[in-house]
Amino acid sequence: MNKLSASTSEKTKGMKSSIFVASTFIWIGMMIFIDKGILYGWFASDMQINLLIAFDTILGIVVIFMFMSLLKSMDELQRKIQFDALAFSMGTTFVASITYSLLTTAQIVRDSETSDLILIMTFCYMASVIYGQVKYR
Repeated sequence: MNKLSASTSEKTKGMKSSIFVASTFIWIGMMIFIDKGILYGWFASDMQINLLIAFDTILGIVVIFMFMSLLKSMDELQRKIQFDALAFSMGTTFVASITYSLLTTAQIVRDSETSDLILIMTFCYMASVIYGQVKYR
C-alpha cells in the first residue's frame, strides 16, 4: 500500500511540475505576443492592449502561486536547491540592475532594456539549479 501511495505522490508531483512548466511557457508566450503586437501595431485600441496586459499580469501571479505550491510539494533537498538558486539569481540580478542603472545614467549604455535583466536572472537561476542538481547527486 505504501508503494502505491508513493507512486501516486510522485505522479502528482510530476503533474504539478508539468502544469507549472506549461503555464510558464503560456505566460511568457503571451508576454512576447503582447510585446510584439504593440511594437508592430497589431492591436486596434489601447483598451485591447490594457486588457491583454492585465490578463498577462494575472497569469503571471497565477504562475507565482503555482511555483509556491510546487515548492511545497518538493522534498527537502529539492527545496534547498530551488531556494539556493532563487537566492543566487535574485542577488545577481539585484547587483546587475544597479550596475546597469549606473551605466545607463553614465550614458555608457544608451538603450537599456528590462529584458536584459530578466535574461540574466533566468540564466543565473537555470545555472544554479543545474549546479545544485550536480552537487547533490
